[in-house]
Amino acid sequence: MKKYLRFSEYVWAVITILCIGVTVFYFAVGNSDNGVFGMIMTAVAGLMYSLRRRFNRHVERAEKQQPPRQG
Repeated sequence: MKKYLRFSEYVWAVITILCIGVTVFYFAVGNSDNGVFGMIMTAVAGLMYSLRRRFNRHVERAEKQQPPRQG
């Protein structure tokens, strides 16, 4: 499960970076309507990344506080 959580965090980070690139491209070309939509998608992807990162840190702290399992 830990690998899945870390992988999903990286996926959202990559999506955020791609959205930033697309948004910059749309504004550079002069298509401001798509640029605004890209900004909204960048904000959503950034929010999802931050939520996933916070959740991952919470899970890691909870694992450290639990005593190790035997058996």
